[in-house]
Amino acid sequence: MRTLQLQEVEDILHGACIFGTGGGGSLSEGLELVRGLYGKGKQVTLVPLNEVADDWLVASPYYVGSVAPPDEEVARVLSGLPTAEAHVSTLAARALEAYLGQPLQAVVATELGGNTACAIEAAISLGVPLIDADPAGRAVPDLAHTTFHIFGVSISPFALANRYGDTIIVTETVNHGHAERIARSFATISGNLAGVCDHPVNGQRLRQSVIPGTLTQAERVGQARRLACEEGKSPVAAVIKAGGGQLLGEGVIREARWQDVGGFIEGEVIIDSGESSPLSIWFRNEHMVARRGGEIVSVIPELITILNRNTGMPILNPDCQAGMEVAVLTFPAPEAWESARGLGIFGPEYIGLDRSVYPAQKV
Repeated sequence: MRTLQLQEVEDILHGACIFGTGGGGSLSEGLELVRGLYGKGKQVTLVPLNEVADDWLVASPYYVGSVAPPDEEVARVLSGLPTAEAHVSTLAARALEAYLGQPLQAVVATELGGNTACAIEAAISLGVPLIDADPAGRAVPDLAHTTFHIFGVSISPFALANRYGDTIIVTETVNHGHAERIARSFATISGNLAGVCDHPVNGQRLRQSVIPGTLTQAERVGQARRLACEEGKSPVAAVIKAGGGQLLGEGVIREARWQDVGGFIEGEVIIDSGESSPLSIWFRNEHMVARRGGEIVSVIPELITILNRNTGMPILNPDCQAGMEVAVLTFPAPEAWESARGLGIFGPEYIGLDRSVYPAQKV
């Protein structure tokens, strides 16, 4: 186990948001959350996956939602309600503990991105360690997009909570896809934000079904970006080297647009990169596919991320704006996603493409 200093936590979050592929939650909100906790003298302990005991009860606390404002009727209903003091992910974790009748011994982040801060906050609030692993190795748009799903771990029972203190326990659900619809619906009536705590599992099963070492990998990438900036070197090159990535192109955003579609943010970013054809990236919460001149150059489950070309900072999809100077990177998919079952859950077919386009030919 390792007790993390604030700088180490910040490096983890920067790296996690680079692997967040344009989604996964806000870096600034995640940093604000952990800085507030550390400012109160609190710290998080990181435990390697191989040190998790067989009988530990572990679950994943996080949040789901949309950056779109709630509709007028929902906003009116919620406007007079007081908000709870605890973060929504911790409220969900405590509700799950109460239902199960036993405390969690550790928590695991559900994905990499700003959402990783929710797992850090929950670990600190519950007084348990955070596991150096996650079931995605990136950010993903759907509760079904998890290595738990690949390896047959049930998502239920799971807990939902909102900022007003409402909690729901879902004791059984048909499958991961239906769990996604339940959680997304609850978030919609809760002002487009809800806490979730799911996949309660023992340590032995956990070790068989998540990706180890992802938080320390994020820390290495976040640290490399920071040190490059401090030393006047290229942060983009540092991120590529530390993360094993590849540059798809650099240039200026020509156009960026998005809309809320059923609780997801869908849109496209078009980048003039000095090539004969622009680089276009389509996203659903996270970047799904990158094309140049109609040719696919990267596609899920590969990671596609947009960075500020000068600072190496990751840019959330809704924050992309015309005129920004950016670099577009791709990283290999975690091995579990490249299995036949992994590709069936979160591969090109998820966005209506034939599986044969994976892996994409980089150009």
